[in-house]
Amino acid sequence: MTTGFSIDADIRPPGQGGRRAVIADDDPGQRDALARHLAERGFAVSTVSGGFEALGLIGAEGPAVALLRRRRPEDEGDRAAALACMLYPHTRIILTAGAPDAQLDAEPGNSPVTVLARPVDLALLDRCLDGL
Repeated sequence: MTTGFSIDADIRPPGQGGRRAVIADDDPGQRDALARHLAERGFAVSTVSGGFEALGLIGAEGPAVALLRRRRPEDEGDRAAALACMLYPHTRIILTAGAPDAQLDAEPGNSPVTVLARPVDLALLDRCLDGL
């Protein structure tokens, strides 16, 4: 038996509508804090609660950056991040995760996906955004 997998993806380069960001987080407090911070840095921000929901927004909006929540390795956030990296290579993907699961090194270039500890240190996030 053959199983198929299909994704309907609208792939656009970043910058279609200025500096854009997508945030996917089911914690409204963290999601709102990140959205406020990114808006203050000049980003137009779209928010959703789940990683797979974010994929549609990333494809439609072509954001420069997308922040996705990871609860544990290989969960929806991880899978959505992997798909986003493949489908939307022009979007910088950042995962937010609990401290034991996070690599606290936010240096761009070490990995295709940066992982920041929750609650997100906004100074570390700014370091990730400086190259955009």
